[in-house]
Amino acid sequence: MERTIIILSGGGPGPSPGGLPEAEVVIAADSGLALAEPLGLVVDLVIGDLDSVLPAHLDAARKAGAAIESHPADKDATDLDLAMTAAIERGAKRIIVVGGGDGRLDHLLGVATLLASDRWTAVNVEWHTLATVVYPTRHSVEIGTAAGDLVSLVPFGGDAEVTLTGTRWDLEAEKLSFGSTRGISNEAATGLVHLQVRSGVVLLAHTRNTP
Repeated sequence: MERTIIILSGGGPGPSPGGLPEAEVVIAADSGLALAEPLGLVVDLVIGDLDSVLPAHLDAARKAGAAIESHPADKDATDLDLAMTAAIERGAKRIIVVGGGDGRLDHLLGVATLLASDRWTAVNVEWHTLATVVYPTRHSVEIGTAAGDLVSLVPFGGDAEVTLTGTRWDLEAEKLSFGSTRGISNEAATGLVHLQVRSGVVLLAHTRNTP
């Protein structure tokens, strides 16, 4: 069985309560701790430089038994990067990153780049924001969808060759050049969308077409 770890990232809302899988460990990256209560999650570890987490949230987490791992503000990695490393050290095989989409372009680019890194090739990574789930994919992924859901493919860090099925515009051994927008704004046509990545890295973004 996959060991699933949820990471709560600062900077933006996560999905609605009940929309996350069960996890063996929950890690909060600094102010990501604020997402725990709305999502009904108990945090096992709070990590980061703790410059933006509310003191009341931190005290409550400590009293509830969470470990606190404080790092200096003058560090070479983001709080989310530290949390990803902590998840790997705790045996994660599936990492669910929640939040982190606050609209700051540098943060959004930084999160996307971090999660697509070769450092996490041994685990399955997902990024859950308010309306969209992003799957950094090197091999294959299958996701449950509803007809009309948006499905976008973004080649990351270089060209990619992909096969995509279950969409309005399927792709068969298609080359997506780095910087290409060919994979943007496709639509799910069935209950399952399957992506096979033959080479390269692709970010699959799934946005549900719901009110």
